[in-house]
Amino acid sequence: MRFSEFTEDASSRDEYANVVTALSLIQDHIRKNNLTPPEVSTETVLRFIQNTGLQGFSYQNLLDANSNSDFADAIQNIVKNITNDKVTFNTGDSGSSVSNADDMTSAVDNPEQTVSNMAKSAMIRRQD
Repeated sequence: MRFSEFTEDASSRDEYANVVTALSLIQDHIRKNNLTPPEVSTETVLRFIQNTGLQGFSYQNLLDANSNSDFADAIQNIVKNITNDKVTFNTGDSGSSVSNADDMTSAVDNPEQTVSNMAKSAMIRRQD
């Protein structure tokens, strides 16, 4: 037996971790802003994931990630449904009141602002 037969493909694992992280950030944004319905266009979700460094990530890759045995549970805890047009997220509550999906698009178009918001959020959590 060779050592390579026992090790996982680390780059593949990292790619799925990037997908889970991106989806989690979108879900967090939806929760914080009480967006209703908790849906974002598939194109916006794909652009957000591509901004994590996965430039060639496609709709089919998203479906594959959702069915991958190692990460399917994590993704399915975040995403309720994936269609060609939109991705519906689990928010944990069904009584949201505000609808503004344009905020998600602007976050994807301005990655510097996204990073800034993430840093602020981390500092707030650290103070708690």
